[in-house]
Amino acid sequence: MAKKKQKEYQQAYYDNEADANRQMSFVNAAAGVLALVIWVLYLTKVFTIPDEFLPVVLTLFPAAAILMFVPLFFLRTEAIRKPGYKYFILFSLLAVIIALNISVPKHSVLFWPFAILIANHYYNPTIGRVIYAVSIVSMLVCMYLGMFFGEFDENLFGGGVILSDGTIGTVETLQERLDLLQDRIAHGDNRYVKVLIYYFFPRAAIVTLFFMVSNLLNNRTYKLLDDEIKIHDEQEKAKTELGVAREIQINTLPGAMMSSKDVEILGELKAAKEVGGDLYDYLDIDENHVAILIGDVSGKGVPAAMFMMRTITSFRDFAVAGKSPSQILKEINASILKGNSASMFVTCFLAILDKRDGTIVYANAGHNPPLVGSDFHFRYLKCRPGLFLGCFPESLVKDEEFTLAPGESMVLYTDGVTEARDVKDKFFGEQRLLDTLNKEEHAGILDLNHALKEEIAYFTKDAPQSDDITILTLKYRGDRYAAAEKSFDARKENVLDMLGFLHDFAQKCALPSDFVSRLSIVGDEIFSNIIRYGYENNGGDINVRLHYDEDKKELVFVITDQAKPFNPLEVQEEPHHADEKNIKTGVLGLMIVKNIMTECSYDRVHDKNVLILKKRF
Repeated sequence: MAKKKQKEYQQAYYDNEADANRQMSFVNAAAGVLALVIWVLYLTKVFTIPDEFLPVVLTLFPAAAILMFVPLFFLRTEAIRKPGYKYFILFSLLAVIIALNISVPKHSVLFWPFAILIANHYYNPTIGRVIYAVSIVSMLVCMYLGMFFGEFDENLFGGGVILSDGTIGTVETLQERLDLLQDRIAHGDNRYVKVLIYYFFPRAAIVTLFFMVSNLLNNRTYKLLDDEIKIHDEQEKAKTELGVAREIQINTLPGAMMSSKDVEILGELKAAKEVGGDLYDYLDIDENHVAILIGDVSGKGVPAAMFMMRTITSFRDFAVAGKSPSQILKEINASILKGNSASMFVTCFLAILDKRDGTIVYANAGHNPPLVGSDFHFRYLKCRPGLFLGCFPESLVKDEEFTLAPGESMVLYTDGVTEARDVKDKFFGEQRLLDTLNKEEHAGILDLNHALKEEIAYFTKDAPQSDDITILTLKYRGDRYAAAEKSFDARKENVLDMLGFLHDFAQKCALPSDFVSRLSIVGDEIFSNIIRYGYENNGGDINVRLHYDEDKKELVFVITDQAKPFNPLEVQEEPHHADEKNIKTGVLGLMIVKNIMTECSYDRVHDKNVLILKKRF
């Protein structure tokens, strides 16, 4: 692995050092408390030491304790995150251990593994090795210094001491200790060598054993973290690739709503994972016919997405003028059957609408039956179940026919809708779907789709989405509607052009004269808000679509833009007596819009803001 990559992997390990520094601050404070306890024991003569060394020791321990408490003052500062801060903490801890081992050698020798264990527990293996090396060297130095400045230790001086005159006694002063050591060397008893062999080496071996075990555990933790980071990197890479696959898949689907004088079509897909197996498509076969397709591939994930794209590609290749739905499905079946070693299959429903009279010829290949009708009168379309595509050479599908009346719609869906589950594992179901479409009026397919999505979201609440959810809606207008559509660049100088477009349409539909001027207020407010707050005066595209239902006496005003998610209808209204300076930007204008229009709703569809305004007369 390259050095640069190693550093990247280590970075996550080092990111934990800030937390380790915080915990070590408390460990050091505990060591400081211990130093103060020993200081008190010296003061009370529990630990004895030659009087000439007592002032040094009594000064040393309070100083060490203060040093140990210093990290606590940096807990809430950025210093705790500095790379070198760990060295201050660890070496100040070592300083206390060194002080203890010089002045109290026979009581403090067991503290040496402590710093090594702490370093290997909280920090990376390299820090653990550094502390081990420093500890070993310091331990030897402390043993020799303890022979002169420390508490009397029989392991260093051999208990009762035979003085040079042959009598047994003790040594108290530094000079007496130096004389004794020289006397021992003269008599062949080199205490420096014996301390090294009999005192240092055994303890160094024990400390080394502690180091090896703790360092092995540290290396294991480091390797586990390293592996975890690599796995995370692979997962991120896979997510990126899946994101690209999702973009390709979404771009394969029709990205805009089809809207013409005679027909409106809108499809939406919400995948349960990054990519899914649901599909839909629609296209004009010729001037008078439009074909729509919805399908659901077996399985999920990338294989299903690839199979889904093959199906759509085949549909676009074979959906040409003069062919019936059953012929197109049979050709799709033959195409996707080739190379289908995974034995995947897809259910499909394909319909062709004659825009002149509303006649729909359709064929079903094992898919859910669609719903047809209009407000309060939706029903399930009776159709043969057929056989799914992709597994068998023969596709047993048949053409069937019915006629949509002007104003009626066909709602197609995948089983992700009816099989959506709530937190109690209950299904949304076909009856609930039918009831949702029939319980209120819908101003158009945008309004209808929005109502259906809202009902599914309300039903499932916090339950995870278990399957792809796809809704494809076709509305046949016939001659019932007057419709107009135009796109404008989102700039202030185009507001007048947009208002002229609204005025001309309203005049054409003979809308009440008092409403025509008020419609201009609505258009001006909404258009200006999108320019200012949605696009932030950077320009963009605003699509305005109008249609008027003569029978219902209803105008529907649909504004679509590709700006950032922006829902002006969520702005809270202020009391009428509120100070204008405190009224949120745009609230007053939106209050006027809501008073003029009968209904207002917002949705985010295909990464676009869609605002639907309705007025009934």
